[in-house]
Amino acid sequence: MNKLKSTFLRTHSTRHSSDDRRSQQFAKKLNAAQFQSYDKTSTTESTANDGPPILHLDELTEMERAAYQSWWKDLDPFSLGHLDNEAVLKFLRGCCLPDHKLEQILRFFEHTVDGLNELQFYAMLRLIAHAQNGRTISRDMIFLGGK
Repeated sequence: MNKLKSTFLRTHSTRHSSDDRRSQQFAKKLNAAQFQSYDKTSTTESTANDGPPILHLDELTEMERAAYQSWWKDLDPFSLGHLDNEAVLKFLRGCCLPDHKLEQILRFFEHTVDGLNELQFYAMLRLIAHAQNGRTISRDMIFLGGK
C-alpha cells in the first residue's frame, strides 16, 4: 500500500494547477456522474448512491492507471475479471490504515458479497489513497483526484 500512497503523492505533488482548478474539476465530475445517474434512473427513485462505486480507466491519471492495473493483474492473474473477498481483504491489510477508516471504505462495497470487479477495485484504491492522505472518506471522493 505504500506504493499506492507514494503514487498518489507523486501524482498530486507534480500538479501545478491551482486548488481552484482542482475543485472545479471535482465539481464537474461530480455533476456529470449525478447527471448520468439521473438519466439512467429517471423513472425510479434510485440515486447515485445505489450499488458499489466504480471508477473507469479514463477517469484515472496515468500514474494511477499504471499502478492500479498492475495491482489488479497481480490479484487477478488468470483474468477472471473478479476478486473474491479474501483476496481483497488480504490486499487491504497492507494499506496501513486504521480499522475505522477501512470500515468506512468497505461500507461502500458491502453489497458486493462475492468480491469486486475491476472498476470497483479502482474506486476502492482511490478511496484508500485519499484516506492515506488524511482526507475524510465520502463517496464523492472517488471523483476527486482523477484527470
